[in-house]
Amino acid sequence: MSVRARDAKATLPPDFEGLFVEEIASRLKAPRSLLLGVMAGWNGCDSSGHGCSEAALTFGSAAYATAHAAGGLSRIAVIDASLTPAFADSVRRVLERIGQEKMSPPFFNGRDSIPLKILISVVEHPDTIPAHRRLFRVRIPHYKLPFSFAEWPKHARGPKYPAIAETRHVGDTVVATFTVRADGTVDPQSIDVHAGHYFDFVQAVFDHLAAARYLPAHVGGCRVASRAGQTFTFTIR
Repeated sequence: MSVRARDAKATLPPDFEGLFVEEIASRLKAPRSLLLGVMAGWNGCDSSGHGCSEAALTFGSAAYATAHAAGGLSRIAVIDASLTPAFADSVRRVLERIGQEKMSPPFFNGRDSIPLKILISVVEHPDTIPAHRRLFRVRIPHYKLPFSFAEWPKHARGPKYPAIAETRHVGDTVVATFTVRADGTVDPQSIDVHAGHYFDFVQAVFDHLAAARYLPAHVGGCRVASRAGQTFTFTIR
C-alpha cells in the first residue's frame, strides 16, 4: 500500500504514510476469499509490454481522499480496479470511518488540507516492500501460461474532440488506466485518470471508454479481464 500527496507542492510528514497504513490495517481485514477474475502478467514480461511468460489473478483498489490537518477525510472515491466490489466497498467504508473519527494522521505544514492518492496492489516480491507499507499477505493463484495484454484495435477511432475546446483551440493530454473485461468492454467503475487538465477532455475520454471495445488480454488461448492503460492526446491540427 502507498499513500501519496496528489499535489506535487504539498509535503506530507515523513511518518504520515506509515501511520496511515497502520490505521487502515487495523480496520481492513484480509478477505478470506474473493471471486477474482482480473489477470496480470507475472514473470518474463518483455520490454515492449506485449506479454509475459506467466499470468496471475490479482486484486486491488485505488482511492482518493482529501486529508485535513485535524485528522478528517473528505471527498472519498474508490476505483474498483480488480472488479471486486466487496473489497472496494470495504476500503470505502474504512476510509469513511477514519474520516468521521478524525483518525487520519495530522499534519502541521501551514495547509488546511492535502489531496491524497491511496493505492492498494499486489506485489510479486513482498519482502522488497518496506514494512510500514505492508497491509496483509494473500495467496494469489498464478499460471504457467503465456499472457498477452489487452490492446486498442488498429485504425479504431479515438475520443471525440470537445466542441468548445476545439473552438477555442485548446488541447490536452489525458492518461488513464482501466480494466478491460474478457469481452473487450471497459468497466466504468475501474477507470482511473492520472493526468488531464480540463474536465471536457476527461469527460470525452470517459465517454469514449464507455463505448469502446478493446482486444482483450489472453492467458493461453482464453480471453480474460486485465488492467490496461492508454494516453489520449488532443491536438488542434
